[in-house]
Amino acid sequence: MADDFKVHIYPSDCDSVGHVNHAHLLTLLERARWNALEKHMSYDEYMKTSLWAVVRKVEASYQAQTFPGDDLGIRTGLLSVGNTSFIVRQVVRNQRDTIVCDASIVYVTVSPDGK
Repeated sequence: MADDFKVHIYPSDCDSVGHVNHAHLLTLLERARWNALEKHMSYDEYMKTSLWAVVRKVEASYQAQTFPGDDLGIRTGLLSVGNTSFIVRQVVRNQRDTIVCDASIVYVTVSPDGK
């Protein structure tokens, strides 16, 4: 299963040197993951589940800069599932089909009380 999320980059998305920095790109990746999840359950439904997914590890390889005016497509998909964890892979491409970022996010599942 893969989900595509589109975002346009505005000057306010960029840092002092004129490109999207890594922290903002991580925020966009998070938004794309929530977008993918919301196609299956609402936030309220997620909060009522007996297990929550929390990020344990992020590996991101940045391969090209992103500037104001760029249109990004973020493809989100499930890479693997373990007993108590799973890995999501996200690939960000710009309108020139250049890979901007390739990321893997490891999630672990915890109960609402943190166990």
